[in-house]
Amino acid sequence: MKTTKRLSVSVARIVTALTLSVSAIDPVGASEWTYKIFDPPAAYQGQFDLRFWFGQGNTSKNLYDTTGSLLVSRLTYNNFSIYSGEAVSRFDFNNGWFVKGYAGGGGLWDGTLKDEDFPPAITPYSATSSTQKFGSLTYGSVDAGLKFVRGPDFHVGLYAGYHFLRETVSAFGCGQIATNPDVCDGGIPDFVKVITQVNNWHSVRLGIDAAFEFNRFKLSTDLAVLPYVYLKGADAHWLRMSPFVVGAFSSPVPEDGTGWGYQLEGLLSYRVSDALSFGVGGRYWHMETTGNTHFEGRVVGFNALPQPVDWKLDNFGAFVQASVKLGPYPVIGN
Repeated sequence: MKTTKRLSVSVARIVTALTLSVSAIDPVGASEWTYKIFDPPAAYQGQFDLRFWFGQGNTSKNLYDTTGSLLVSRLTYNNFSIYSGEAVSRFDFNNGWFVKGYAGGGGLWDGTLKDEDFPPAITPYSATSSTQKFGSLTYGSVDAGLKFVRGPDFHVGLYAGYHFLRETVSAFGCGQIATNPDVCDGGIPDFVKVITQVNNWHSVRLGIDAAFEFNRFKLSTDLAVLPYVYLKGADAHWLRMSPFVVGAFSSPVPEDGTGWGYQLEGLLSYRVSDALSFGVGGRYWHMETTGNTHFEGRVVGFNALPQPVDWKLDNFGAFVQASVKLGPYPVIGN
């Protein structure tokens, strides 16, 4: 909660600074900003973008004993590559309101899984390395907001929205890189799938949307705080899964949690014509949750209990974009 409060204060300070900065650009033209936000819109303008995102990602979890006091295991999927395409749309209305959203998906390649197990749950300490392959991600976002400061070539707006991310990572092969001789049984080849993790992240977005145009260039930023993040996932340890072996998992083990995060994005574009522009940008997504791994009913022959688990995700990288702008058009009925 303290972290979320600090982020909220930071966002408020950013909004104030942007407002003062924009006001200083053209005080004479302040009358052009006047508009009635509760009047029905008379016209709108649309923008449609195609993006390709190339980046890197890391996701990890810390699993604790049932009391939450001892770290039992840590799994870190590290340095996987993100290749993703996405479609973006935006509609701006003449009364200052706007709606925007995107949907995308792609593959997660390369990277490694480091799987650590700690004493006293296991002795000696174990650390194994696996290759991450054939991962995937799908994601989307929808927001609605209001430009509370705007001029002919700039605006600053606030919005609220929802973001969804489904991320799947898979580990192949296994090799011991610590001192425990029993884990991995001397090595498992990298064509054998050993673990799959599927995580669905649901987030509430509160953000700032701002843009400033100069000559044919346009600088856009999108800064969002995620005050509420809900995780629902599942962990499948394939080599330990059997409905008949005592101590094995009868099925993938569900996990959940709640937390917070943030999403930062910036874009510099160049307008080739009134309708067509191209740009390059970057983004950073961070989310983290605290919750439980639900072993109950999924360990053969044992009355297992849920165990606390912390999840963390960081995805970042650069993207290129092609945009088409249409309008303005009258709203139907006007």
